[in-house]
Amino acid sequence: MSEKTERPWGYYRVLHEYSSAKVKELVVDPGKKLSMQRHAWREEFWFVAEGVATLYTLDNNVATFLGKFSQNGQIMIAKNEWHQLANETDIPLKVVEIQYGGMCIEGDIERKDV
Repeated sequence: MSEKTERPWGYYRVLHEYSSAKVKELVVDPGKKLSMQRHAWREEFWFVAEGVATLYTLDNNVATFLGKFSQNGQIMIAKNEWHQLANETDIPLKVVEIQYGGMCIEGDIERKDV
């Protein structure tokens, strides 16, 4: 297991890496959100371990609400699908992320300001 990588929204930790997959723990602090982003080389599966995840997508350059996912909720993110994970509650959000595809690297993130 790797050390925590701190981010403005909380932190992530790589739990395990394979040749074409990576398993991460994401912890999103209350009231925080990740950037609006998409990936050209990978897909992602998110499992909500604790808390409530709010998911947004991009529609005509506007962040659009997709849904809320509570504990044990599951979310599939396809390649090139704009997505943004948010914690709009007052408790930490804990998500297990499984990345899989051609490249599971931090460099495969395209961000967009919305």
